Amino acid sequence: MLLSDLLEKLRVDVGDPEGTVFSDDECKRALDRAVTRVNMDLSTDYALGDTELAPDPTDDHLELLLLAAHAFLAGMRRSASATTGMVFQSGDKKVDKSKTFTSWASMCDSLWSQYRRLAARLAGSFPDNDILTPQGLGPVIYERASEVEE
Repeated sequence: MLLSDLLEKLRVDVGDPEGTVFSDDECKRALDRAVTRVNMDLSTDYALGDTELAPDPTDDHLELLLLAAHAFLAGMRRSASATTGMVFQSGDKKVDKSKTFTSWASMCDSLWSQYRRLAARLAGSFPDNDILTPQGLGPVIYERASEVEE
């Protein structure tokens, strides 16, 4: 799949088809990180080159790639908005009137939640809300020892 087509789909998904909110470099970086994440989660071998993504992803994998890239872009904006925005300070109190950071953080969390659900469905596993679940455990049955004979 051509990188230009992938960027166009990502820009439509994030609501920035004209490229006014996110730069090309930000989108490419998000796609690069998304490819790495999807490869780890689904044990795939996608490679993002200078002009294309190889091999061509299936529709489900493409949806997961775009979702991860969208989440990475929201995370980038969350980080950038942490130091900017309309913040009023009076004494030791600080008030963020724009709520930009909160909005980006909420979107980022929501996108990662969607990503985890879709990745779990595609991998055939169940999400465990980041709790490690040990496998192969069984109950241990102790038998009562007999009285010691003297």
